[in-house]
Amino acid sequence: MRGFRLAKGWTQEELAARSGIALSTLKLFETKGQGSFQRLVRMAVALGVDGELRELFARPLAMESIEAVKRRERQRAPRRKPKGVGDGA
Repeated sequence: MRGFRLAKGWTQEELAARSGIALSTLKLFETKGQGSFQRLVRMAVALGVDGELRELFARPLAMESIEAVKRRERQRAPRRKPKGVGDGA
């Protein structure tokens, strides 16, 4: 958000006023990334970047089941053979 704010040439005070959030809340969000989703949306709308947020939630990722998700998390790369094993040496 800070980058979007600076790109518009706005101060923190200006973004806080335009989005209707407290200046202290905006400062906390920019420095520590802490804040509610609702306030994030309000800042995004004020900055005109709410389309990026919509894209995040536009297409839910479909999985067959929670078990399929767990299996994908556990998949590992195949083990490499030590040098000299199976290469005809």
